[in-house]
Parts: sequence; C-alpha cells; structure tokens
Amino acid sequence: MNLDKVEFYNVGDLEPIPGIGENGLVRVPMKVRNLLNEKARYVGMDSIGAEIRFVTDATNIDIYISMQKSESIGNGTIRIYKGNFLYQTYSVQPGITNFFRVTPPPNFQVVNDTMLNQGGFSPKVWRIVCNRSTIVIHGIDTHGHEIRPPKKEELPKLNWLAYGSSITNSHLDGYVHVAASRLKMQVQNMGFSGCCHIEKELVDYMVKERSFDFITCELGVNMLQNYTPDEFNERVRYLISSLKQINKPAIIITPFPHRKSMEYTALIDVYSERNSEFNQILVDQGKNANSEKIHVVQGSDILDDVNGLSGDLTHPTTYGHAIMGINLANHINNFLKL
Repeated sequence: MNLDKVEFYNVGDLEPIPGIGENGLVRVPMKVRNLLNEKARYVGMDSIGAEIRFVTDATNIDIYISMQKSESIGNGTIRIYKGNFLYQTYSVQPGITNFFRVTPPPNFQVVNDTMLNQGGFSPKVWRIVCNRSTIVIHGIDTHGHEIRPPKKEELPKLNWLAYGSSITNSHLDGYVHVAASRLKMQVQNMGFSGCCHIEKELVDYMVKERSFDFITCELGVNMLQNYTPDEFNERVRYLISSLKQINKPAIIITPFPHRKSMEYTALIDVYSERNSEFNQILVDQGKNANSEKIHVVQGSDILDDVNGLSGDLTHPTTYGHAIMGINLANHINNFLKL
C-alpha cells in the first residue's frame, strides 16, 4: 500500500521476516550479513536509523507497522518527524500489526517559513524513523491523496555513513544522531553492537554499494577480546585502503574512554594493553594513508567527560551521547570545512 511511492533510507533490503511480514527494513542484505561474524548476522537486521520518507497533502495518514521481538527489549519504538521536528514517538508492540494515524501538526500553520526551514529536511517531508529491533512496514494509506518520495532539494545536502560498535548502534538519541541533527545532515547508522569486526565483506558493501558523502568509523572496542593487534592492523589497513580508493572524506575514531583504557584501569592486562595498541594502530594507519581525506580523531576528544559513561564504564548515558554528538559535530564541521 503506497510502498512504491516512498523513499527508504538506511535500508539495505526489504526482506521477509518469518511470521511478521514481507517488508522488513534490514540495514544489511542477507547475502552480506551471512558472511559476517555470528552476532553481526542478526544485528545487521536491526532497523536502527532506517527511515521511510514521503510527501503528501493528506489530512489523515494511516501507518501499519510490525516489529520482530528482540532478545534485549520489550516493545520497540518509532519516531515520526515532520521535516526536522519530532511529531510523535510511538511504542511498537512485537508480534502484531500496529496501527498509527497521523495528521499534519496544526502549529505548522501559525509560524512563518523561517522557523520551519532552518536547513536539513523540508517541512513537507514526513519521516518514519525506526529505533532498535527489526521493523516491518505493511503499508501507508493516504485515503486517495497523492503521495510521493521527497525531492533531492527537500533533503539534507550531505549524507553521512557512521560505522561502529554498540556505541554507534545505540539509539535515536545516540551521538551520531545528535551530531547529524546539529549539522543538519542525514546519517546512515551502521553500528554493530558487540560485533564491529571490520570484515572485508562489510567494508566492500559499505564502500561499493552504499551511497554517502563521507564516513566515520568508530573502531576497536569490539575486537579487544578475540583479535590480536596484528589481526586488527590488517583489517584496519584494508578499510583505509578501500576508503582511499573511493576518495571520500573519512574520520577514523579511536576507542572512546572506557574501563580498559590505560589511563583509567586499575588492572593492566592483555585487554588494556590491546586497547593502547589498537589506538596506536589507528593513528599510524591514518598517517600511513598519506591522504588529506582521511582524518584520525581520538575518542577521548569526542567523549571528553567520562562522567558521561553509564555504570558499566563503557557505554555512554544520554548525557554522554549528547556531549559526544556536539563534539563530533564540531570535528566534522572543521574537517569538511562546512
């Protein structure tokens, strides 16, 4: 129902989800996912940051959505935006078809265009934005009113791809989404919770099949447990070599401060030593690239207040993500000379 008249963003494929529906908004196609590490094979199905975008003058828009039950959360959520502005956050119950009816926000009629057109998305664009878990879209009913995908000029000028760990995967208030809002960009969240292993197959998919203007890669923390520095070095080398070939701006982010960071740990072990070695590898590989398009940023310059960590001393709180997003936005702004 009208799914041929919308734009799907940060969606690698519309994939059947058994028992749920035909149009699962998966970020990475099955043919790529099933070549990755075991956890990445299902994390790549996560719809975080996937968007359904359309323009219509309908006064009643009916949306039909389902969700695959997640092992880590109960109900999921979607956010619906009108342009840059959050219209409503909806809880999505797994295993059933959820129905939402949205209507144009009346206050859009009582302000001038200056407020609604501050850059980024046109206020004409409806955006259904997915949070965690796999979301299935069944249809959008505009009750006979025309519906179309957004035009290029109705979308942000820059398209960012963000690859990383669970800290990138996070949620819709995570640091990449904060930075994108601050910079009035659109961002493809390609975070892989607990399984960001820089596999060749995923690197090839991102650089050859995904469309983006620049990329950030937050690397290292998910590889401390099972990868030697030599193995990490080889994977980073392949990633940076691939980025050089496409000649697009890339920011490489070293591990954020966490409980195994050498300056904070009270127990120096193989993992804290690896964390320091991984950090140096990223710095060295960035220098060896000898490219103005590749820039290495220290994670401690992004998370510059460790009070922004949660009690596990690895994952940021909402406050932590907020300061990280603002700091990263400043780095991106300076790097891209916006």
